[in-house]
Amino acid sequence: MARRRILAGGISQESHSFTPVRTGRDSFTITTGTDALAKARGTNSTLGGIIAAAEAAGAEVLVPTLFRAQSGGPVEEGVFQEVLGLMCEAARRGDFDAIALPLHGGMLTPSLHDPEGVLITALRGIVGPDMPITAAFDLHAHVTPEILRDCDLLAGYLTNPHADQGATGERAGRAALAMLEGRLTPVLAHAHLPMLTLGRDRTDEPPLIGLHARAAASVASGAVVDASIFNAQQFLDVPGLGQVVMAYGNGEAEAARALVQDLAEALWATRAETIIRYPGLEETLARATPGRTLILGDQGDRVAAGAPGDSTVILHALLADGRELPAILPLTDAEAVAACRAAGVGATVTLQAGGRISTMMPPVSVTGEVIAAAEGAAFTYAGPAEAGQRALIGPYAVLRVGKLNLALTAFPYSYLDPGYFRAMGLEPSDHAVVVVRSGYHFTLNFAAIGACVTVDTPGLSSYRVAEMPFTVARPFYPVDDIAFTPQAVIHARRTFQG
Repeated sequence: MARRRILAGGISQESHSFTPVRTGRDSFTITTGTDALAKARGTNSTLGGIIAAAEAAGAEVLVPTLFRAQSGGPVEEGVFQEVLGLMCEAARRGDFDAIALPLHGGMLTPSLHDPEGVLITALRGIVGPDMPITAAFDLHAHVTPEILRDCDLLAGYLTNPHADQGATGERAGRAALAMLEGRLTPVLAHAHLPMLTLGRDRTDEPPLIGLHARAAASVASGAVVDASIFNAQQFLDVPGLGQVVMAYGNGEAEAARALVQDLAEALWATRAETIIRYPGLEETLARATPGRTLILGDQGDRVAAGAPGDSTVILHALLADGRELPAILPLTDAEAVAACRAAGVGATVTLQAGGRISTMMPPVSVTGEVIAAAEGAAFTYAGPAEAGQRALIGPYAVLRVGKLNLALTAFPYSYLDPGYFRAMGLEPSDHAVVVVRSGYHFTLNFAAIGACVTVDTPGLSSYRVAEMPFTVARPFYPVDDIAFTPQAVIHARRTFQG
């Protein structure tokens, strides 16, 4: 029998509808072919998981291209069209048996609310109705009817904070291979809930921990083949925004429908429990002491949720604290980076920092010594989240203002791993306060360094969604008072011919 070949690749980015800055091509890490395989193999990434599943079965993976970027504003139209063209060109060439896509599921372009659905539908149109197409999505994906129609099996992360990217890719890869071998005919049951989870949506805490345990038990028993609970990204102004609960049966879906109905009813019943208010900045900062490290997640300016990363809210608080705590604070500010690089390492500079896009607090005038400046740096995630994954930092500078180190970058980063700071010459454990542009995903990779606390700060990624200018996404809970009864439905599937 000829060696099976799996087509993978695509584009992965999470978008924020209300961020004015578009995500351009220079924000993406782009890999292709054997280079993409080499960089993903063995990593805790969705492509790494697809490769692991394929190679364990003696199959080969083909990657025409893979674009990966941090969260941010909608992706520029031309970038998506480039990826779409490359993937469709590879699909038309053929010489593969199935498709398994390592995507995110929450991306936008200025004209498209569902680029991933556009990609999957385009590929389906080329390869026909019988070729298996599977995908691995982030738990925060926006799952649309078009995706459900043209994707044979969609696997979502089962952990939040995310630790199972690789395992999710393996699920997608194994499903594609099982379909090829005639062992799997996935039949989908799903339910949509017009609600947002706002803070209490960790899968290791109530209420979601119980729902995921029930889903896992159903998969382990063989009642269903796969199950996912998608808690959509909260800043997507798109039609049909909300939660999607889904499960697949093999050849039939009655058990999957019953599971989805149970989970959807339980999720809707506990919707008020998924809303949280984080502790205040001043009270949390008061806990910081030299000799111990406190890692603060800036809830209102989470690059991990698509915010710009230039808020000065915590910077103002640190400067006003008066104790001159050793601290690291990152800011997206290309002009400040350029000024520091022009002055050179060792120079003393005075500049305005931050607050160019975020407007909750004004820019800060600071004077300090440039202690690092470079065109860029690279590092490898220590993990556990994204362990082994390579990351690139664009132009940066470190400005030391007393005991405060401002990590200035030309592009926004979420700082999910301590490697970001270490690549710039800063050791987080040497500081009393370290600020990251993430809500809670950072906790996995920073847990060994110190206490991780998410603080309630204002900004584009705060959970005060009633203040956001939603237009097409509404109505949804909790902004709107909705009378709703969850209803699981079985989605008609094609019969794979083998």
